[in-house]
Amino acid sequence: MAPAVETQQVEKEIHDVEKVVERLTGRFPDTSPIEIATIVHEEHDKLSGGKIRDFIPVLVEHEARDRLRRRGHVVQPVDSEALAEAELQEVRGD
Repeated sequence: MAPAVETQQVEKEIHDVEKVVERLTGRFPDTSPIEIATIVHEEHDKLSGGKIRDFIPVLVEHEARDRLRRRGHVVQPVDSEALAEAELQEVRGD
């Protein structure tokens, strides 16, 4: 893989992991954003040795969300229409 392509993939993955922090901060409003970011980055570090990187942000979000729930943090219900619109805007780059 060319270095420029690899760099772009790493940058996208970092961006996507930061979006995970934002989403979970919205889903767990009673939890410190610092705690959420710490958990997300710990989960990301656990997967850092993987060769296939495409699904890393999804896996990180799943594991971080599960850890927060196991700790007893309250989950804010998600407005599925608003979530779908936000995801569409992100894909379009709005």
